[in-house]
Amino acid sequence: MAKGLDALKVSLTKNGYFKVAEVIKKHPRNEILDNIEGVYESINLEGAQIKGMLSYNETTGEFPEVWDEVRPLGDKAIEALVFISIIYSHKTLIEVLSKSKLSEMRGCLKRDDLAEKAYTNLVYSMNKQGMCPLNQGAHETDYDVSPLFLLEIGPLVKKVIGYKLQKTGWKIPAPDDYFSRDFYEQCAYYGFHDVLGISMEQFKQWLEGDEVKKEEPPKLDLVDQDTETSAVLISALASKPFVILAGTTGTGKTKTIRDLAAKMNPVPDEPDFNHAFIPVEAGWTDGRHLLGYKNPFGRSGENYVTTKLIDTLLKANYPEYANIPFFIILDEMNLSHVEMYFSKFLSVMETAKEEKSEPVLGLEELHLLYKSGVTDPIQTTYILNAIKKKGLYITDNVFFIGTVNMDETTYMFSPKVLDRSFVIQYAPPRPSSVGHEFTLFEEDVLGVSTEKLSTFMTGSAAIDLSSDYDAYLDELFDVLGKFRFGPRTTNEVRRYISVCSKLHENFTAKDGYNSKTAILDRVTVQKILPKIHGNRDTLTPIFKGMKALFEKEGLTQSAEKLEQMRKDVMSTGFANYFSTL
Repeated sequence: MAKGLDALKVSLTKNGYFKVAEVIKKHPRNEILDNIEGVYESINLEGAQIKGMLSYNETTGEFPEVWDEVRPLGDKAIEALVFISIIYSHKTLIEVLSKSKLSEMRGCLKRDDLAEKAYTNLVYSMNKQGMCPLNQGAHETDYDVSPLFLLEIGPLVKKVIGYKLQKTGWKIPAPDDYFSRDFYEQCAYYGFHDVLGISMEQFKQWLEGDEVKKEEPPKLDLVDQDTETSAVLISALASKPFVILAGTTGTGKTKTIRDLAAKMNPVPDEPDFNHAFIPVEAGWTDGRHLLGYKNPFGRSGENYVTTKLIDTLLKANYPEYANIPFFIILDEMNLSHVEMYFSKFLSVMETAKEEKSEPVLGLEELHLLYKSGVTDPIQTTYILNAIKKKGLYITDNVFFIGTVNMDETTYMFSPKVLDRSFVIQYAPPRPSSVGHEFTLFEEDVLGVSTEKLSTFMTGSAAIDLSSDYDAYLDELFDVLGKFRFGPRTTNEVRRYISVCSKLHENFTAKDGYNSKTAILDRVTVQKILPKIHGNRDTLTPIFKGMKALFEKEGLTQSAEKLEQMRKDVMSTGFANYFSTL
């Protein structure tokens, strides 16, 4: 006689065995066998099969009392207990469901893992309880068994599983038997909790009548406190969620943005909760280092290999976190050609604010990611949320920041990259002004409360565009020659003007955020000058026109940067914004 799980074996091929639940709803346990063969339309079940599934006692000639005890609990409870009894009646179902687990209470059944009738019967029984869809001809079925745990049937489930354990040869150990497994040890040995995709602790809680809950992402709120950050950085990020911080090593580029991310982090115990710090490596030629990739050799077939960036975007897309800023920090991003590994994001950014925005990952990749064996229930919740939204998107609370050091080992930026970003230059300070710890320049300090700053940053997409300084933009456009900017740049400058006005109204900043001259000076240095490059013949007439305009408007930063570039082109024959950092 078979022992262990091999003793658990009933027929799975007879059609409609789950319909025995309909009989139990109408009849007590001693009338079950009299009503399973043709008494009710469409219910024609085999007696031996039902005896095995419901743990019939051949010695007493009765089904266990549990089938009478469950009836007062209602139809859903009866269906759930029948389902449990069926699952734990057969070694194959136990093994297949354990194998199909993807995360807490969730999994994916594959048609190839069971005989055809066994698969359709199992899917039918799960569909009847709202655990899965019923898609005719599908090769696999996603399921969620959480409806089981909404019913108060745990102690009855314990009895049902006890009957199955007894059939395997297990016996309740005597009080002085220290070598035999007790009930829960035996369940753990067979992995019975894995069948339902829960931990052994959850399994025990359920069987003892306690509530079992899915592990969900925590509800988070920023700790509202007064702090200080960079006004230049905030105004640029709120205008365009892609900012390049350029400067020599040690000027505080990375420190500034990581300091901001830390201040906006609602989970201090997880320092990287709201940001992904990604050191760019030389030789990146495609987007898989950021986007992940399809792997045809996963443990259960093709899957999707995720990345730190994708994991961060999944959190940012979660609706409960819409008011929390998330930061993607690409350190030394020009060690490789930015267009090669970042092109997807450059494209997606342009549609991110549109009604039909382009996703970073589509449904195919998200479904593969879900089925890749992710066992963290919180991560799975993020993935399922993205699937529900039909894609993973760059939401309004996501900000990209790249840091760059310009030297002979790095690559220049293309117009495509610079056209889609703001550039902030970090010049090396004089040694006498360097403290023992990193600090912001006094003129750049923005006094904020974290809660108001979060609202300001994540809601900046709704800020109207300002046409107040269009006359200056027209004059600048006229003198730029081949470097004339397009409508995208025009509207980003207009947004910047509005952002500065809002920043001045809402926060404590140094002078310069309600001043036309200061605003135009910063936006010209950050948005217009970075795209200008070329040889002496090309740049000399353009520089002449720009110098006159800057002097007329009193733009001192722009004039200083322009003069640096002019000296460079006169001495070397070529100049660009980044060669004079």
